[in-house]
Amino acid sequence: MYYFYINFPRFNDRIIKIHFAECNKCKHGKGQNGSEFSNEKGFWAGPFDNYQNTVTALKKLTKKFKSNIKFEDCSFCIRS
Repeated sequence: MYYFYINFPRFNDRIIKIHFAECNKCKHGKGQNGSEFSNEKGFWAGPFDNYQNTVTALKKLTKKFKSNIKFEDCSFCIRS
């Protein structure tokens, strides 16, 4: 399973990281501190059943917000 985190209000100027659910930074969409799925600072999107579905969701966000959202793999849990 895969997740990504959207940080409000600055998601347009940050690189969004794609994580495995088991990643210590993601923790199945609860984040490093084990917080809730979403709060006033942002939210974890997912779970996505495969990597391609995760990328597709990020591309849909790019179209919806009419911006060039940048994303990449988490360097801790996904190594290219």
